[in-house]
Amino acid sequence: MNPLVDVVILSWNENRDVLQEGVDSALSSQGVDVTVYLVDNGSNPPAKPRTDSRVRLIRNERNSGVGAGRAQGIRAGLAPFVCLMDSDAQLHWDTLSVLVEVLEGDFRVGLAAPAFDGQAPQQSAGEAPTLALKLRRALGLTDEYEMGTEFGPDGTRAVDFAIGACQLIRRTAYEEIGGLDTTVFYGPEDVDLCLRLNAAGWSVLQVSSAKCRHEPRRANKKLFTLRGTAHAIAVLRHLWKHRGYRGLHPRGSCFPRDSQT
Repeated sequence: MNPLVDVVILSWNENRDVLQEGVDSALSSQGVDVTVYLVDNGSNPPAKPRTDSRVRLIRNERNSGVGAGRAQGIRAGLAPFVCLMDSDAQLHWDTLSVLVEVLEGDFRVGLAAPAFDGQAPQQSAGEAPTLALKLRRALGLTDEYEMGTEFGPDGTRAVDFAIGACQLIRRTAYEEIGGLDTTVFYGPEDVDLCLRLNAAGWSVLQVSSAKCRHEPRRANKKLFTLRGTAHAIAVLRHLWKHRGYRGLHPRGSCFPRDSQT
């Protein structure tokens, strides 16, 4: 029997063709049995994927935010593995099976993420970003997160976090730490989840042989836009929340890695 995976896709005013391509890529996964939970977060017009018995459509009258919308999709399923996936991401046929194999091979791994097509691994995973790095990224001065790029013999590397465009999460680990921060409307809920997994003793890995297509959304995070401002506020709140975490401070910080006060 193939491993069961719930794929949660959050959509808000997404291009219908792009959204369908993402849904289709999840349904085309081999080596796993997939159920897609498509959370339409108050889109206008509403999302309307093609009918498929493996797709569950959840409609919200209003946009509840990223954290709450994704958490809603996760609660709707029961599979032991959950893939959080951006609406404009596209999985390869073996993305999920490769990531599941990593989680099944080591019970200490709470989350595994792919490397994205055409991008260096450190563009989508690495050390938890400092405020200075977030500003450099917002200004277009860098598109990478600091951390060694070497993968181990098994093709994985331990990271502080991996972006939420595609993450495979062990449901028991997710539930142990209390899930996503549903108070985050548009911000680093993905980083927050990974840091809390790390703090609870779960490993977060990036897997070199797992691939996914997703274009960086730099345009959505410009400082001088309404969404950019909302994101900046969420980032500041996040940095304060995790101010004791090693990755949020310059090298040599006196704060211990596991301090979350």
